[in-house]
Amino acid sequence: MLPDSRQSVAAETAFLLDLGILAVSALIFSLIFARFKLPIVSAQILAGMTVGPFALGWVVDQTVIGEIASVGIVLLLFLLGLELDPVELRKIAKQVVPLTFVEIGITSAFALAASYFLGLTLIWSVIFAMAVSISSTAIVGKIILERRMFQAQESKFLVGLMIAEDFVAVGFLIVLSTITSPGAASASQQFTRILEIGLGGVGLLVLGYLVARYLARIAIDYLSSYEVDLEEIPFLFALALGVLFAVLAAVLGYSPGIGAFVIGLSIRGKQSRFLTEKLSTIKDLFLVLFFVSMGSLIDPFSALGLGIAIILALALVVGGKLVGGFAVGNVLSRSQHNPGIRPWSFGTWLVPRGEFSFVIGQFALAIGLISRDIFSLIGLSVLITALVGPFLQRLVEPKMAESSHLLRPQKDETSEQ
Repeated sequence: MLPDSRQSVAAETAFLLDLGILAVSALIFSLIFARFKLPIVSAQILAGMTVGPFALGWVVDQTVIGEIASVGIVLLLFLLGLELDPVELRKIAKQVVPLTFVEIGITSAFALAASYFLGLTLIWSVIFAMAVSISSTAIVGKIILERRMFQAQESKFLVGLMIAEDFVAVGFLIVLSTITSPGAASASQQFTRILEIGLGGVGLLVLGYLVARYLARIAIDYLSSYEVDLEEIPFLFALALGVLFAVLAAVLGYSPGIGAFVIGLSIRGKQSRFLTEKLSTIKDLFLVLFFVSMGSLIDPFSALGLGIAIILALALVVGGKLVGGFAVGNVLSRSQHNPGIRPWSFGTWLVPRGEFSFVIGQFALAIGLISRDIFSLIGLSVLITALVGPFLQRLVEPKMAESSHLLRPQKDETSEQ
């Protein structure tokens, strides 16, 4: 018993040590980045990459890192589902959805060109292109809130576009769930698997609707009436609901995050706001752990070993969003006759990639569709775009403001006299 006890204590100590190293490194890098007004998300990714197994090697337990990342993904997608309002989404769908596919198409074309220069296989190219085509709702949304721009017309279309991108990313994850590693199954086995997962997906959606419509609504209304006396129980209910559907999705062959997203999206109105409030206490914690753990999975040396090609590839990744965002912003500014939407500024807002890029990359890595090198390439793309995006905004917006000032009609001085 004694050796087993020592082994258990050693394992527990190792886990706490890894968690402590990740937390302290994230704190130090975040303070440095905040001092220079750089995105904190980039600090968290860089912190994880620095102390991870491929750099300093202070955190080497891939199992611990993977578990932290998995929990972070589930809670992230559950909260995202809770915060989305299907009714509001339908109002802007006619305008935003077609433009979203145009923007993703342009960005993907640039990313596929980058894949060509890097010599990636077809499946790697498609996954890389899709991963780097999704802008970060978390990063951009946080900047919008910090600048108090949420009521601006440009911000509403930006948020709508990124939400539509998130749905495209979820759809792509569902497609990935139907694919096994290359050569792992025959055509008939693949077809059977796709059919099973398709039927399972329908069942998951129906069950999510029924649980949200009846069980969750009744339970949340009951718990909210006793919120003061039962303060911890609503939190546990929200956590259990998201995790339960994550497990169900995994059993049906989907990414666990899909299940959490489905049940989160199915819950609406005051029930949704209630659960979001209860989970807000751990939202920031798991967002930090998510980005730090994703950073620790990046092997910077494998990607940097590509030499000059990696610089060209990252330039194309940044340029793709700029061009795609400019195209969308140009259409919106013309169709809405809204001078508040500035095409180039709109494009710079979309440059940062983030959570869904990592979610797609990590899931593809877990099921064997991409190598560690490709995941590291996706991770570096997130890191660079998260840094470059705000810089481009600062570079473009003063020029936009100066341009709009010069173009503003001048008053006729003679008429004032």
